[in-house]
Amino acid sequence: MSEERLSERSKKVSGSSNRVYSEDVLITGDRYTSIDFMEKEMDKLWPRVWNIGGWSNEIPESGDFVTHPLGRESILMVRQTDGSVKAFHNVCPHRGNRLVHSNIGSVPEFTCTYHGWKFDHGGTLIYAQDEEDFPQGNPCGKLTLSEIPCEVYAGFVWYNMDENCFPLSGFLGEVKTYFDMHDLDGMKRVYHKVCEVPFNWKALRDNFCESYHLPMTHPQISDYFDDDYKNTDFELFETGHNLMKMKGCLPSLRNSGTFEVNDKIEADLKNWDLDPTDFEGEAHKVREALQKQKRKLGPKRGFKHFNDMPDAWLTDAFHFNIFPGTSITFTAEVVSLQRTEPHPIDPNKSIYDHWQMALKANDSDNPETNPTMLVASPEELVEWKEVEKKVVIYGEETLSEVADQDLDRSSGQQLGFQSRGFKGAYLSGQENRVQQFHNFIDRYINKI
Repeated sequence: MSEERLSERSKKVSGSSNRVYSEDVLITGDRYTSIDFMEKEMDKLWPRVWNIGGWSNEIPESGDFVTHPLGRESILMVRQTDGSVKAFHNVCPHRGNRLVHSNIGSVPEFTCTYHGWKFDHGGTLIYAQDEEDFPQGNPCGKLTLSEIPCEVYAGFVWYNMDENCFPLSGFLGEVKTYFDMHDLDGMKRVYHKVCEVPFNWKALRDNFCESYHLPMTHPQISDYFDDDYKNTDFELFETGHNLMKMKGCLPSLRNSGTFEVNDKIEADLKNWDLDPTDFEGEAHKVREALQKQKRKLGPKRGFKHFNDMPDAWLTDAFHFNIFPGTSITFTAEVVSLQRTEPHPIDPNKSIYDHWQMALKANDSDNPETNPTMLVASPEELVEWKEVEKKVVIYGEETLSEVADQDLDRSSGQQLGFQSRGFKGAYLSGQENRVQQFHNFIDRYINKI
């Protein structure tokens, strides 16, 4: 598409979208249902990107480990004595047995369940039965686990299966500037559920790459977030990531008569020592007032990172899509992560993860200022402590109200993707991040 046509089209795009991606890829149903396309992704896409393998706080001590399944792969990440983390393919180099069968744990060394080979935390073979019986020589000290790049950043453990990959900072690009403004290292993961879901991993990614579905799918959020695309800013990065900046503490400007203070906004005002009666009929003024109040009181309450944040970060939701499979939504005190990753064999299924990390005010243990002494999770108020992963069967337990709605829509889409009647997506301007997402998938797949 010519620069002139792109310029003309960008005038019609929502908010302050900084760039527009042309329809390089037609988004058809086979991208979500084809085993052949799934194999191309597994071969060309997923091994070339940085993935989040774990939460750093879950492996605090030397010898602590966590494994991350990704399609048919399994990655083992283990804390070293110097505090760093190393990542390995979770496979014994002897005869290919899966080395570690646990999701998380701590061991003095890793022992293969097949022939008893032992590996130290650095991945080096330290014991082999009948070590003298190898024509190639004693394998101990010579053979190692297959190591891959690994970095700990922003509270997450990241890995990349491409041994010649760009550093994580290069992969994240402009996103890193935003992450650095937050206090992610000071957070605890207070919510962690995982579930196999009945749709391709890209269906939910598409959903998170547009806000067009909000009024219909999530009407309950419009009394706190302005879901009008004309007042929402979008940034699309040449790394494949993107960002939606949605104004919070501001009832949706799609509707007239939304300027009354509701329960959610009233609770925010009281929490930050503001009087809700001062904003009767003027809820649209709350956002700016809260920003000023949080700027004033935040550092005293232990939120020193407020000093490094622009005003908008103190009230709004900054929703990042980290290519290819992860969405991370930042608010001033809470960060949520939702991701979908490929099923090992079925393109009509995927693995869904939902985390929430929270900060706690330094006076939140005081019953007078915080009677519940709890922090927010997607479902309810909870204790501020690290939680273990909970595996959920889809449809039998909630993954939070908003997430349940998104998962339901993606499940319905997967049925439609298999219809001969679906000829390809017809996108609005505010859905251009969906186009960006699919364009980048094909960039990776077609890269030699």
